[in-house]
Amino acid sequence: MAISENWAELLEPGLRQIFEITRAPLVAQSVIPVLFDVQTSTENAEDHLGLGGFGDWNEYEGAIEYDENDQGYKTTLTHKEYVRGFKVERKLVDDDQYNIINARPRGLALAAQRTREKHAAEVFIYSFTATGYNGGDGVSLCDGSHPYSPENASTQDNEGTSALSYDSVVETRRLMREFKDDRGELVPINPDLILVPPELEETASRIVNTMNGGSPQIPDQANFADNFVQRQGIRYLVWDYLTDANDWWMIDSQLAKLYLKWYDRVPLEFTMDPTSDFRLEARFRGYMRYSYGWADWRWVYGHTVT
Repeated sequence: MAISENWAELLEPGLRQIFEITRAPLVAQSVIPVLFDVQTSTENAEDHLGLGGFGDWNEYEGAIEYDENDQGYKTTLTHKEYVRGFKVERKLVDDDQYNIINARPRGLALAAQRTREKHAAEVFIYSFTATGYNGGDGVSLCDGSHPYSPENASTQDNEGTSALSYDSVVETRRLMREFKDDRGELVPINPDLILVPPELEETASRIVNTMNGGSPQIPDQANFADNFVQRQGIRYLVWDYLTDANDWWMIDSQLAKLYLKWYDRVPLEFTMDPTSDFRLEARFRGYMRYSYGWADWRWVYGHTVT
């Protein structure tokens, strides 16, 4: 059976539709917008310059004392390009093999969203690793030696080794509320989210959820004492792309939205490659350009558990 000379162009709209339909529910299920401040960008890179805090207010006695923020650390997020494509051979169209053809844009959409999720999860996977994922202060996201500021070499700690449990959640929440700014003043913080891999989902659920017919209870406690964790409104989030079965993180979800950054320089595209050999095959490609990272660490406490 003869087919049109512009067979490849006729395929493109349908393949793009399959690509977008496949991707839509994956985007809706993505963890990225739950944790990250997702923005668009028009630059090659995005810079974040940290600023210190202000001192306490003084009683007004006829003159105003004007304060200045000290300069913090600079973080630069440079956008990178990501591509992948597939081919459709003319013989598949000749032989009416649309089940094979249509599977390819589905697979490309799945791979695109998987790539984005894996990259975002790397912020946590490598949060204890002092190579490649350091912040502006020169250390990893979760570390025992975060300096207060470029001018103050004293350090703070947001790294632990405690296995996930009710008691470790309560203690981690307390430790996070001791975080300080560059002047040594307490940072208002509300740790309200436990981030876990799939292997810790049941443990997190037992810690957070109510028991005994809806009455908040501490898990596994015979005396049914009040569940402090549940009463603080702490919830948990499971991310399938976290690779360590034991590591977990406690997060102030509002501060995360300030300091955990994702920039889409070029949103995900699907198009036909104009260099295709339209006699025998057509090539279709996806393209996206983005960056991600963190501008400050004072929203998270991580536990690397052996």
